[in-house]
Amino acid sequence: MSKTKKLDIFNLFYSGAAVVILIGVIAKLLEWPAQDLLITGGLAIEAVVFGVSAIKFVEVKKESEVATEATLSKMAEGLGNLSAGASVAGSGNNVASSGNRVARVSTSVEYLETDTNAPNYTESSWNLLEQMDVLTLTKDMFYHPSWVNLKSDEYAQITKLFKTLFDKKLPSKDALPFLIKFPVAFPKSDIDALQLTSSHVISLGEVEVLFRSLKIAEANYLFEKAVIEETSKGLVIRPRKENEIQIYGGEPAAVIAHAKKFHPTQLIISPTQYYLQDSIQLKEEVLIGCLIENANTKDQDEVVSISNIISQKPDEVKKLLWNKLDTITYDAKSGLGYMVLKAFVASVANFHNKVEGSNLLLNKLTIKTDNNGSIDRNDIINYTSDTVYFGKDNEYSVKLAELFSNGELKNKDYFDLLINKLIEDKVATKETLNQLFKLATEDTVADVLKSLNHHLAKTNSSATGAQLSFVLLCKVFINS
Repeated sequence: MSKTKKLDIFNLFYSGAAVVILIGVIAKLLEWPAQDLLITGGLAIEAVVFGVSAIKFVEVKKESEVATEATLSKMAEGLGNLSAGASVAGSGNNVASSGNRVARVSTSVEYLETDTNAPNYTESSWNLLEQMDVLTLTKDMFYHPSWVNLKSDEYAQITKLFKTLFDKKLPSKDALPFLIKFPVAFPKSDIDALQLTSSHVISLGEVEVLFRSLKIAEANYLFEKAVIEETSKGLVIRPRKENEIQIYGGEPAAVIAHAKKFHPTQLIISPTQYYLQDSIQLKEEVLIGCLIENANTKDQDEVVSISNIISQKPDEVKKLLWNKLDTITYDAKSGLGYMVLKAFVASVANFHNKVEGSNLLLNKLTIKTDNNGSIDRNDIINYTSDTVYFGKDNEYSVKLAELFSNGELKNKDYFDLLINKLIEDKVATKETLNQLFKLATEDTVADVLKSLNHHLAKTNSSATGAQLSFVLLCKVFINS
């Protein structure tokens, strides 16, 4: 073999600059004329050399890499082609302990990486690797390192469940420590990518193990793509349909009854096991808000049901329901609409803010009269006397019958009958109801004037002589 010599440029610069500096030092000592030039030149060359030599590239060896399917296939193929040669104590079915098995397999794998002439596996070694499922890592294999923390019986259950539900095979429990510490990092399987394609009967114990496994793996699969419900066949887990939402079976009885009656195909009720609650998003106050938002206000039974559910909720929650109704009409003759009105009155009677509850009631309530007319609280004249008097000595007076000549004075009877009916049904006390309907105190003269103006505007009619006189008297005496 011929050899060639190559000049080392950096060494030339290093040594040459040193020589120049040394000559410069001698020149300085002997005070030669070129002493400064020689020292400056040598130092400059040395600085350039150090600056260039600071740029240096080094080789970095990557210690581990994520194993792809091709990598694992090649590894399995390489292990499978080894012929008998090296011995591993014990057989595939009679190994002293799983820890010893892992140690021996790890030692054998090192041979593959460092020694091309390493001893080969014996038949017992081959059986050991097959037992640990290392040689069968394929697309139907599911691997998650966090499950090494599961108990052996739990891992056995989850292994069976994954095969049944998703047709996925898990490595044996003994293989997990080996796979976790393997020099080539095995990729975690994506739990959220699993697809449940059909319904399966499942026990409560299996549900708990499945939930615990998913929680350890920090996966949200269970109630995003699947639902669990009680059926005639038992407890079933199945794919979630597009319009279905899982709700917790431990919600209050009134909520569960409402969901079953009015949303049986949309709201799927889970078992009542506590550990499921955290995985369900639609629950408690959020669920009640959803029920209110999706309520059919034309269905009296549904409105009454929700009203009972929110009877003890804050005022703001109650207003969410009642504000969905533009008006609440009660037919005094047929009784139609009484169920909703009864629920409405019971709800506002429990408002923390009594004034706000009363205003909400009176703004929504309309009563249909016997002659097919409609009245509200503004049509009521709550004035016990037949005559309104003015002046210090009551020298001026106007009869109510002259002010309201079309039966308006009888409108209060409809409210009185309604209040009596609500008292009989034990919705609230008479005192509470009179306060809600603002009938606890008699109208003032100013209130009568307000009722008159409302009547004239409602009937689009002009004031009569008696009505004009009343208006003028009110202006004179009320203002004074």
